[in-house]
Amino acid sequence: MMITVIRFLRFNPTVRRVLGITFLVLGLIGSLFPIIPGWPGYVLAIILLGRRDRLLRRLHLVARFGLRWLRKAPLPHIRGIGHWLSQQYVEIRRAVVPRLIAFERTIDGV
Repeated sequence: MMITVIRFLRFNPTVRRVLGITFLVLGLIGSLFPIIPGWPGYVLAIILLGRRDRLLRRLHLVARFGLRWLRKAPLPHIRGIGHWLSQQYVEIRRAVVPRLIAFERTIDGV
């Protein structure tokens, strides 16, 4: 079953793009509302769109600039939150990126 889905996604880039953007929107909604976790949507969006997608790269830059702004905020408690979020970002990125690369290669057939 999984192999069939991977083959379908490999040969239908339009479907991959639509599903990826849908999961990205769900991830953003999940980030805004505490009831729904946002990270599964982000992970699926990255897998479906690919790490080199222009939209994902721009959103990643916006997030990094936001973290930098928080770390340099004039209020000390905001700076503390910015440093904590930056540490969380680095830890999650180190844990998730190798797995995303492996799965992306599986889908792309490399």
